[in-house]
Amino acid sequence: MQKNMSAALRRAGGALLATVALGAQAMEDDSIYSYTLIEADAGKVRGQSGSAQSLAIDGWVGGDFNRLWYQLDTERRGGRTEAAELQLLYGRYIAPFWDAQIGLRRDERPDGRNYLALGVRGLAPYAFDVDLKLFVRDDGKVFARTRFENEFLLTNRFIVTPSVGLEWSASDIDATVRRGAYQADLGVQARYEFNRRVAPYVSLSRTFYPRAQSGGETAATQWRAGLRLLF
Repeated sequence: MQKNMSAALRRAGGALLATVALGAQAMEDDSIYSYTLIEADAGKVRGQSGSAQSLAIDGWVGGDFNRLWYQLDTERRGGRTEAAELQLLYGRYIAPFWDAQIGLRRDERPDGRNYLALGVRGLAPYAFDVDLKLFVRDDGKVFARTRFENEFLLTNRFIVTPSVGLEWSASDIDATVRRGAYQADLGVQARYEFNRRVAPYVSLSRTFYPRAQSGGETAATQWRAGLRLLF
């Protein structure tokens, strides 16, 4: 009888632990979190007159498995907005530190365009932040964007972040840009974190246009100083 009681207690204990685990998972699934990174800066483009300003907002809201991602990028030069892009994406957990994404992208500048966006985003080995996107424009043209960056702590507060980005097109865009990799961005940002939420920074970047024909964009170097806010 004592043996039967012990077995029953073990079964009851196992059932209780399973119930607690399922309840904890349900609570975790129901929890809502958020993350927003804002970077605002100003600087100079070498060889061009006037200043350049940019605003970048990157974040998400949701739980462990389902999230709404949002990205806003704007560029101003000489007091005029030259580029403005907004992305709204549904993200679904597919592997530890990785989300699959689907949603919409809207370009207000230089031309008003809509895109279907598909991609994956996550943390690769050695802490590389990876963002891979495929865009189908409203006229049927297909584009891709790849971006990689990593953070190196020189001290607990001083952090250097190199990055590389590539823009691709599956077909000729216009008379000046052919299909293939048509823009490459190499950059490095150095920031000092007074705390995790507030950090001033300086950055240096170089933009290349490897598939530009005559009349296209030329390579440009720019430096910026700005403020990084994390919520």
